[in-house]
Formats: sequence, C-alpha cells, structure tokens
Amino acid sequence: MTSQPAPSDDPARRFYERSFAAQLERDGGAFSISRAAFESGNHRYSAAYEYLCDNPGKHVLEMGYGGNGVVENFAPHCAKYEIVDIIDRFANEGRPDNLAVHIANLDNRFPFEDARFDVVIAMMVIEHLYDPFHAFAEVARVAKPGARIFVNLPNVGSIRCRLDLLLGRLPNTSTASWFDQREWDGGHLHYFTVDSVRRLAEVSGLRLVGQRAVGAMPALKRLRPSLLCHEITYVLEK
Repeated sequence: MTSQPAPSDDPARRFYERSFAAQLERDGGAFSISRAAFESGNHRYSAAYEYLCDNPGKHVLEMGYGGNGVVENFAPHCAKYEIVDIIDRFANEGRPDNLAVHIANLDNRFPFEDARFDVVIAMMVIEHLYDPFHAFAEVARVAKPGARIFVNLPNVGSIRCRLDLLLGRLPNTSTASWFDQREWDGGHLHYFTVDSVRRLAEVSGLRLVGQRAVGAMPALKRLRPSLLCHEITYVLEK
C-alpha cells in the first residue's frame, strides 16, 4: 500500500474520514449485512449478489468497503475480490485469501491498469465523489469489454424528493437526521436521476441494461422506477 498524506494535508481525506466517523457512531462499526438480505432481491447489493452466484469465478472490484457481510458472501464466488477505499475500514478484521484491499482516493485515477475487472460494484459511492464524469470514465477504463457493472445511486427524481422541493425543503437523499449529524445530506455531493445516469453511462462507453428497485414494495416501484424509487441499483455493461 502506498502511504497517504496526513489528514490535515488532504481536504478530501478529511471529508471522507468525517463521514466514516459519523457512520461508526451510528452503527458501532458493525458493517455487517446478512446473506438473507442479499437473497431478498430488494437489497442494493441483491443484483450483484445474484449475478456472482450465477457467474462464479469473476475478478471483481468493489469501490468503497461495503461491509463484512459483503466480503463474506461475495468473495467465495469470485476468483479474486478487490476493494479500493480512501480509508482502511477493515482495521484488524480477517481477510479471505482471494481478497485484496487498496487504499486510494477514487477522486483520482483508479490504481489499476486498463481492462482489469470482469465486474465492478459501486454501492452508494459515486454520489460521494467529487466528479461523477471522472468516476464513470474510470469505471469504464478498468472494466474489461463485456464487463458487468452494478452502480447504486439515490434518485432525486423520486416522488419523496419532489414533495420535499414542493414544500420548500431540501431534497433528502440520505438519512433524515443528516443536519443534526452535521453531515450535509449524508455526505452526498451530487444528485442523480434515471436519465442522468443513462447519459453518464453513454458518454463513458457504458450501456444501461437494467434497473433494480431497492427497498419495500419492489413490485410497485418497478412500475415507474424514475418516480417511485428513492434509490436504484443500475446494471451497466461495457
């Protein structure tokens, strides 16, 4: 691992460290998701989990550490599972033999060569990065031709956000208590709609091939994801 500048010298790192500290305070650092949640079909990771179960032996990149439950349930289906994050969120946790963790700032060039990965997973990550155009372009660069990419993002076009704006409130794409936690919209830096994600994919050389509703009442949400889904897992191909 390459050494990182001290937090006081790196504003971006300070931003993400504050976000990590807030998450630790909320959940005690458990970072654990059960297999039943993935198998439910309506978790943000469900689409990626199903794909890896049906297509084992892939070389996978996860942008941002999704939690111990993700690693425990995903890595066994993969030839190699790599995680890149600006903070080492693993601490002293045990790591599977096929897991590699990289400490790097995803606002910069990703620390991988071109066409390295069969699968890229980014669950609630890109809205925290400074430049979505850069993030999507880098995802496309490190993905192999034919790679499958799973990107989960909040949907500011949801009816919940539209009602907030109608009532003169800021649209909330994270947690309701973000202001009290002194973390502006949960650390989200950008807003997304279904159409904006499709356009981002296209200019990056990716193709939107599917959407997965997240949360309760998935059958209802599938009727019109752009309006009824507060967050969506997008399935892209290179």
